[in-house]
This record gives sequence, C-alpha cells and structure tokens, in this order.
Amino acid sequence: METFKDPGITVEQIVLIKANIEMANQDGKPEYSICLTALGRIETNDGKNLDLHAVFNMMHGIEKPLFKFTCQFVARYTRRDDGMAWKDFTSAIALAHIIPYLREFVSNITNRLPVPVLILPPINTNAMIADYEKRKQQIQAAKAAT
Repeated sequence: METFKDPGITVEQIVLIKANIEMANQDGKPEYSICLTALGRIETNDGKNLDLHAVFNMMHGIEKPLFKFTCQFVARYTRRDDGMAWKDFTSAIALAHIIPYLREFVSNITNRLPVPVLILPPINTNAMIADYEKRKQQIQAAKAAT
C-alpha cells in the first residue's frame, strides 16, 4: 500500500472578491463558454502564505451573449516550515480547489436570472490553465508584432 507524504499546505479560505453579472442582449442565445481569463500567484515575503487569484468569464467568445458574467476568486494557502515548496504546488491544484465554489456561485446566480440555470460540468484545471497560457502567449505575440 502506498503512503503519501503530507504536503504541509492548508487551504485557509476561498472567497469571491469580485463579480459582474448583467443582462446584455435580450435576443441572445442561452450559450455559455467558461474561460479562465486571469491567473495570478502572490507569495508573502516570509514564504508562509500564497494567494491564488483566478478570474473567470462565463461568456468567453460568445458574440452576442444573453448576459455578461465574470467573477474573481482568491484562494489563500498556508504552508508549514517543513511543507512543500510553493514552486511545487501547482496552480492547477489550487484551481481545482476553487472550482466547487465557482460552480455553486454560477448555478446560484443564474437560478435567480431570467436565463437557463448554468450548472458547470466537470472541469480539467490543467487543460483550463494550458488554454489560458496559450491565449496569453498569442496576445503577447500579437502585441509584439504591432
């Protein structure tokens, strides 16, 4: 039987820090396209805490969305002195901790709007981050070309 070493990292809190939800186009189709639009890691100077900020757009790439829906969550982690180094604690793991909070928030809010309720399917956080990094590189390449 395998034994796993305790990583020494604890989730302190996961909170919604910003949201923007508004009706946009009454004739829009009830389509959704979840996308990670920003991701940031902030480590405290003493190395004991890490904040991971994640911004989501539920209508990414939809030309005339029925409504606009963006939100930002932050997850705060604490690390013991003998814990895993922050460089080894992947953003995909942290994002996987945020997704249940995002899922609940999205379904709760869309249940209160005159739109179909959005229940997020399972999300591959590694793929979500890879897509985000790819789009970020494309934007940087386009800026460098102009």
